[in-house]
Amino acid sequence: MTDSDVQKTRETHRDLTILAWVVVGILGLNVSYFVGEEVGAVWYTSDGNWLEIFNAWWVGIIKAMPTILIAFAAADFAFLFHRCSDGEVFTEQNVKTLRSAAYGLFGAGAWAGVISPTLLQWIGQDFRGVSIDFGDLALAVAMMGVVLYGLSLVFRDAVAVKAENDGFI
Repeated sequence: MTDSDVQKTRETHRDLTILAWVVVGILGLNVSYFVGEEVGAVWYTSDGNWLEIFNAWWVGIIKAMPTILIAFAAADFAFLFHRCSDGEVFTEQNVKTLRSAAYGLFGAGAWAGVISPTLLQWIGQDFRGVSIDFGDLALAVAMMGVVLYGLSLVFRDAVAVKAENDGFI
């Protein structure tokens, strides 16, 4: 690879870092919308009952948790791309970051498909046990987490091979 190619690659990684942080910001706005929608609906009808407002805030957080977890995964990618733009590609830290993003995506899918429906059902005083409501999006996000976890295992092996090769030079 020429110096020009290396520089272009690093600039691309820098641009991906910026894009990932933009995604985190957009997801943060989305979360504030989810929570604000729940709290706003109660704010005007609760006559200042702080317990109802607090409960509405928690309902908003429960509904927004998949988005929060995806935002954390996007932040992991921002950190990963930043390290790659500094030339740190095959490192153990990047493997940990990929694994963390995988857990976040899998968690977001599980939260959307099981935890959120169950908690919302229980909050509504409808105790029917665990509620499973895996839509296409929840299932896809969870499966992306599984695939990314598999990729982190491959990346971990690549880091080990690189370390072994670096030992010979």
